[in-house]
Amino acid sequence: MAQDFLLELVQNKLDLFCDQKRDEFSGISEDLIPLIDFTQSLLSGGKRFRALFCYWSFASTLGSETNGAELGPESPIVGVAAALEMFHAAALVHDDLLDQSDTRRGAPSIHKRFESLHKQHNYVGSPERFGLAGSVLVGDLMLAWSSEIFGEALLHAPNEKSEANCRHEFGKMRFEVMAGQYLDVLEENAAPTRTDGAAVARANRIMLYKTAKYSLEAPLLIGAALAGAEDGSLNALSEFGIPLGLAFQLRDDVLGVFGDPQVTGKPAGDDLREGKRTVLIALTLETLPKSVARIFEELLISGEINDEQLEFMRNTIADSKALEKTERLIAEHSTRSIESLAALEISDRGRNALAKLADQVINRAK
Repeated sequence: MAQDFLLELVQNKLDLFCDQKRDEFSGISEDLIPLIDFTQSLLSGGKRFRALFCYWSFASTLGSETNGAELGPESPIVGVAAALEMFHAAALVHDDLLDQSDTRRGAPSIHKRFESLHKQHNYVGSPERFGLAGSVLVGDLMLAWSSEIFGEALLHAPNEKSEANCRHEFGKMRFEVMAGQYLDVLEENAAPTRTDGAAVARANRIMLYKTAKYSLEAPLLIGAALAGAEDGSLNALSEFGIPLGLAFQLRDDVLGVFGDPQVTGKPAGDDLREGKRTVLIALTLETLPKSVARIFEELLISGEINDEQLEFMRNTIADSKALEKTERLIAEHSTRSIESLAALEISDRGRNALAKLADQVINRAK
């Protein structure tokens, strides 16, 4: 199956790239090896949604979907998909650091791994500061490496126009996700000082730029641009990808509060402990009586929530109907996305593959 073959090629591309960088690091100093080891470990897992949406958009636009026959190690779509996965991993490293999340996919996050390295070798100074420095540098390296892989892939682009359009979409993705990330950090710090009643609108804007466009729309547009899609086709793909990306993030918000840690790989109620200002939280706060909202806000700001307080916050969210509203929003965005998918001028095979991926995005448990 083309999809399985693609994922195998993407993983091989990432592994070979990391092996090359390990050799280069070894030539400088063996002390650098943890940087590439931690990178390669993070690149070995994940749902690979970005690579898959990018591939099916590319293949459906190009019309070459013959059971993977068009795929090979040097196919540009393989390198582009690998670059997207490298970029995503870099974003996870920085996101975990900004949120002070201790785990990722059931394993220690990168900054915690550097902290453990510091303690293991009895280095002087602060393990926390060492972890911060190490994870910033690894994230920066991965951002640079994503551009390197992307640039090498485009050496095999079909023509100059598709290369230029693909570069434009990749650059726009990087710009927009950083804008969304900053707005997210800002909201966590500024929300308690704002009294304009626009928390839900701000949460929606953050969700659009931090996740929806970067996770779903951008891979679709990058894949289609590589295949030579015109502006009309790209706009139609946006109408499919953006609402699906919004549903994706709203599902993530629900899992961040109510998800099973054994499935999500994250501690219970992680978003509440991190003080996340998601749409789910904004919908909760706008409906609570002032006295209850004040208690909820104080817990959200504190960052120190015990199990009893966590249960109170979960019950408060459910009782406020915010959870019900969020599930309704997921359904509405999902319906819009599926309707847009049905209108796309692509092959039935491509449409079916994208529909299956959309279902996984909407109904995922982690």
